[in-house]
Amino acid sequence: MWVYKKIFAAIRQYDMLESDGRLAIAFSGGKDSMLLLNFFLDNPIVEDLFIIHIDPGFGADTRAMRDYLESQGVNFLIHKMDVKKEIKRGSNHPCFICSLKRREYLFRIAHKRGYRKIAFGHHKDDIIETFMMNLLFHGEIATSVPVQEFFGGKIEIVRPLYFLWEDWIECFIKNKNLPLFSSSCPYEGKSKRDEIRKFIESYPHAKANLYRALFNINEDYLP
Repeated sequence: MWVYKKIFAAIRQYDMLESDGRLAIAFSGGKDSMLLLNFFLDNPIVEDLFIIHIDPGFGADTRAMRDYLESQGVNFLIHKMDVKKEIKRGSNHPCFICSLKRREYLFRIAHKRGYRKIAFGHHKDDIIETFMMNLLFHGEIATSVPVQEFFGGKIEIVRPLYFLWEDWIECFIKNKNLPLFSSSCPYEGKSKRDEIRKFIESYPHAKANLYRALFNINEDYLP
């Protein structure tokens, strides 16, 4: 399967897997993490796979997700938090706060269970959107990298979908008729990332050119 070949290529090129065969997956229940889960189920290249879902507490029913994960025979943990308490009333950055707090719990759980590497389902679209957000809102040229260390190497994020576009993932999910699980997020479609996504999609070839630009830096025309 050509989608799997792209994932294998990213894993090999950036040496994403741990020698001890232990890997956690940040599982949201969306298409990206569902592809990650099925890749590792169909290709048992890690000995110890652990699925972590952080429920932000927006009211989603996680029973269907739990039933699905149990049917796949994987080890998993669903941790529920109340992110609404973390989001101050009138905050202009609820998505940032939610993401930060969910990642905090994710890291804590993975470390406690002895998993150093955590696979995230970030793909090419995410990479260029992050690049644009950093450029426009943080004044820096930066994006998500394939392998990223935290806390002096105690935790390491890996991104096996680094060579995949989002529409390729959507086709994979549709062809395999895989279930998806909603978080019932009240801010869905209203974030700065959503604005950037719509802006990029309004220009033909913009996605491909932005991704290529990350690997094609002309230092002669930078101060």
